[in-house]
Amino acid sequence: MTEYNFSPSELDYKAKKCRRCFYIHKKYKISDGGRPPPVFSSLDANQKPYYQKLNTKEWCEELPDGQFITKDKLPAKITSEGLLDNKKRKFKLNGVPDIVINFKEKGFGIYDFKTTNIKPHKAEDYRYQLEAYAQIFANPGSLKKTSTPKLLPITQMGIIQFEPSELTSHKKKEHNMKFNVSFSPLKRDEKDFYNHITKLIDLIEKPNPPEFSDDCSLCQFTEVNSNL
Repeated sequence: MTEYNFSPSELDYKAKKCRRCFYIHKKYKISDGGRPPPVFSSLDANQKPYYQKLNTKEWCEELPDGQFITKDKLPAKITSEGLLDNKKRKFKLNGVPDIVINFKEKGFGIYDFKTTNIKPHKAEDYRYQLEAYAQIFANPGSLKKTSTPKLLPITQMGIIQFEPSELTSHKKKEHNMKFNVSFSPLKRDEKDFYNHITKLIDLIEKPNPPEFSDDCSLCQFTEVNSNL
């Protein structure tokens, strides 16, 4: 019996951006090879060590009172046990969560940091990704002799946005920028998540890819490289 593997990020970005490109990525392991610009990795490397020392209320008032679960308390990659879609086909989820917070009152939150201002309807583009991490923590598995911890309940998930707003000061080679922080909550919906997974596996099992899209740059890339 085939077991399908999904990373949380591909459930939103690749699957929603273009069904044809998602099909080719999963079926033939061909990817666009895209990477975020280095500046985002640099920002991320500085943000998280700073904020993880603070209570959430000190840097984002919209979040419940809590603390980061630091990377040393989680495996390098987390994974689920074998799960079943609506048609009893087996799949697993594995990936690296951006932010996990342990709330003071009860439960945990799963979030993504974004260095931009995302409109609420665009934040929805990350819902399946974050729900996938919630499913992993609810149904943890093991990967390369490391076990994913069970974290329940996941009571909140969403996008934490850092929008650059203005340069506030400078001194020779040192320049300081102000960021506006906002939060876009995302509603959990387990039923919709499993419906989504079922549709994706239906797509992967088709003998041929969906129609080529002239509007998709990723389609153009895969068309050249896959000869499909």
